[in-house]
Amino acid sequence: MHYNAGSLLVVCLYNGRIGLAIRRPVPEPMRGCARRRIGRAEGGSRGGLMTEAEWWACADPVKLLASARRKKKLLTDRKFRLFAVECTRAVWDLLPSENGHKAAGVAERYADGTATKKELLAAHLAAVRDTAEEKDITNQAEYAANQALFSAINASGDRSNLRYAAECAVECAADDSEAVAERVRQCVTLRDILGNPFRPVAFTPDWRTGTAVSLARGMYESRDFSAMPILADALQDAGCDSDDILSHCQGPGPHVRGCWVVDLVLGKE
Repeated sequence: MHYNAGSLLVVCLYNGRIGLAIRRPVPEPMRGCARRRIGRAEGGSRGGLMTEAEWWACADPVKLLASARRKKKLLTDRKFRLFAVECTRAVWDLLPSENGHKAAGVAERYADGTATKKELLAAHLAAVRDTAEEKDITNQAEYAANQALFSAINASGDRSNLRYAAECAVECAADDSEAVAERVRQCVTLRDILGNPFRPVAFTPDWRTGTAVSLARGMYESRDFSAMPILADALQDAGCDSDDILSHCQGPGPHVRGCWVVDLVLGKE
């Protein structure tokens, strides 16, 4: 098998506290797939201003993220990290080590304020150390496992790392059609988390009843969002007349942690 030697350069930075450069050969059939970069600044991403129609039609998560960053207070650190973790969860079964699972799990808890930065850094570095023990990649399955691990590393890294959790998850795809499907899934996830930035919704505190909060909290903690239509009923009973909120609850989903309606009910940003 032929190798594209030196095609991978990984730089891992966490708040300036660690630097790691790894260069590994990649099998020739996988050339062009090696994008497991970590720690690159956000500034150079593709995309920019979008129209509302383009926001809903876009199938490129990189462009959606670029557009979202232009909307003040839309892409908060918490929502950005929850999106990154959700990308890792899409390739959860491919993760080759428990440290990868732990890094993503701690990253999610950190986003919600239940893990410290020290815990996040420890989990992140443990996953990074796993990459130092890897052997040369010789087939697609090994490459997918490698990219899944780097997705977890990115999700537990600094803010500038987070978008690469999504790109590494795409790299796990076995072929181009799977890669396209994963990008589309990521866009659906991002819109579930961010909502419609062109139509901000004003949430009335009176809608935050005990029933609504209980339903939202239960779904958030269990990751089972099948009760979203029931949440719509509870919000309507409380006087909610927002078509955007109600239609999102009654729609087909899918929904994830960070769903903009559930976050509004729970008072999360």
